[in-house]
Amino acid sequence: MSNPENITPENCRVLLAAFMDENKVGAPRIAKAIQCSHATLARILAGTTQPTIAFMKQVGILFGLGFEQYRKLTDAQKETISEKIGTAGGGIVGFGSIAAAISASGAVAGLTAAGITSGLAALGAVVGGGMVAGVAVAAAIPIAAGAAGYAIIKGVKFFFSQNELNSEDIDSKWEVRPEA
Repeated sequence: MSNPENITPENCRVLLAAFMDENKVGAPRIAKAIQCSHATLARILAGTTQPTIAFMKQVGILFGLGFEQYRKLTDAQKETISEKIGTAGGGIVGFGSIAAAISASGAVAGLTAAGITSGLAALGAVVGGGMVAGVAVAAAIPIAAGAAGYAIIKGVKFFFSQNELNSEDIDSKWEVRPEA
């Protein structure tokens, strides 16, 4: 996909369709990652509705990171990056501002070996140990949280996400009717 300078309401659907084709990612997976309904995404791709600034920002982040990395972001990370992306007049989202926002957010910054080691040592210091204790602490946190509420969280999340993804209503967060 050749990157234009900006994402606009007019070119967003074409750029997104090209991205999906190049990356062999289907609409249901894109809709789930963005957290819009399948119907919303289908209407935007068909040109029946136009994307909002919020949708274009999410698409820009998706382009900047790639699908796999984008879908791993938390809602908070997506929101942080989105807030840092500026928009120009006429609802244009620039790729330059997307790249700057992604790097400034720190949400996807890679750590060096030294960074990982010092982070584990800091965690281990909490329990009076070193890096090895930090590994144990880091491993224990998600295991304990997972054991406490995995099934309940997954069930509630599945129920709400399926309802939202299957909605046929126009979602003003993600789409608007084109101006005549």
